[in-house]
Amino acid sequence: MKSINSIDNFLRLPPFEIDENRKSNLFSAMMWKAYTFHYNNCPEFQLYCQKQHITPDKPAPALPQYPYLPVNIFKKHKLISVPENKIKNLLSSSATSGNVSTIYIDALTAKRQMLASSSITAAYLGNHRRPFLILDEDPLLSRSKNISARSAATRGILMFSDSEDYFIKNTTRGLVLDKNKLLRQLEVYENSREEICIFGFTYILYNYAIKFLKEKNITFNLSDKTKVVHIGGWKKLEREQISRKSFLNEIEMTLGIPKNNVLDFYGFTEQMGLVYINSGDSPKTVPLYAEIIIRDFQTLESVEEGKAGLIQILTPLPYSYPGISVLTDDVGRIIREGKDREGRWGTKFEIIGRAKKSEARGCGDIMSESMGKES
Repeated sequence: MKSINSIDNFLRLPPFEIDENRKSNLFSAMMWKAYTFHYNNCPEFQLYCQKQHITPDKPAPALPQYPYLPVNIFKKHKLISVPENKIKNLLSSSATSGNVSTIYIDALTAKRQMLASSSITAAYLGNHRRPFLILDEDPLLSRSKNISARSAATRGILMFSDSEDYFIKNTTRGLVLDKNKLLRQLEVYENSREEICIFGFTYILYNYAIKFLKEKNITFNLSDKTKVVHIGGWKKLEREQISRKSFLNEIEMTLGIPKNNVLDFYGFTEQMGLVYINSGDSPKTVPLYAEIIIRDFQTLESVEEGKAGLIQILTPLPYSYPGISVLTDDVGRIIREGKDREGRWGTKFEIIGRAKKSEARGCGDIMSESMGKES
C-alpha cells in the first residue's frame, strides 16, 4: 500500500476494503499523529494525559492504552485545540436533561466529517442520487450557528438525494405527520418503481409513519431497491415493547421492501461524521477511520470479544477539539473481526442499550478532577 503521511489522505481511503493487518499499522500511526496534535494544542487535554502518563515523548501506546474522554465531559468543559476565531459552528447534542454536549467545529473538522460520512454511507447506499422522503421537519429552515445533532445528521445524508420531501411539521401541538402527502408520494413511487430512500430518526419513523400505516392496514409494494435509513436510539421503542425484529417485520410488511434494505445508523455528536451501519439484522461494521474497544463496567479494563461493556471509539478525525478517544455511555459487544456478508472489512459489533448512570459515573468524576474546576 502507498505510504499515507497525513490524516486527510488517510480519510480518502475506502472505508471497508482494507484488512485488519494493514489497518492496524496505518490506523495506529494516524492516531498517534492526532494524539500528539491535541496534546500540544489543548491545555486541558494535555493535563489529563499527563495524569495518565501518556505523553508524546514516549512510544505510541497500544490502542487500549490511549487516554479516553468520558462522553459527558463535553457537557462540562470547553475543549478546543485550535484558535477560537477558527471555530465555524457549534454542534450541540440532543438531550432531555437540559445538559448538552457542545462541540467546536472548524473548517477542517467539518470537511473531514463530511468526507468520512459520505464514504461510509456510500458503501451501503451507493454513490448515485435518488429521491428522499424524510420523516422529519426541514432542518434547512434553521440558519443558526448552533446546529443540533439531529439537524446535522439529516443534512449529512442529503448529499445522496436529488430531491427531498419532508412529511413532519413542528406545530404548537408538537410533531405532526402530513398523512395525506405521505400516502400520495408512496403511491407515486409504488407505481413508478423508482428507487427512493425513506429517512427518519428511529422513533419518529416508526411512531409517526410505520405505526400509522400498520394501524390503518395500508401497504405498499415499493421498488426492491428502495432503502429505509433510520438513526437514533431504541429506548423509546423498547419502552413501547417494539423489538428490532418487530420493527423490521413491520417495515417489510407496510412498504414491501426486503429487511436487508433497512439500514440502522449509529453515531454520536462527539464524533460526528463517523457512522456505524448495519443492514437488517446483521451487526454493525467499524470503518477504516475508527476502532472500537469495549470496557468493563466496573474496572474499565478492555474486555474480550463477546463480552458486554461500555463502548469506546477511537478516531483521528477531529481536529478542532480532542474527541479522538471517547468513552460513551452506550453498551455493546464485539461480535467478530473480518468481512461481513457483503465483503466489508472491519470489526463487527452490536449496540445493546444505554448504561445505567452508576456504571458510567466513575470515569467522568475522574476526568473532572484531572481537569480541575468545571467550567
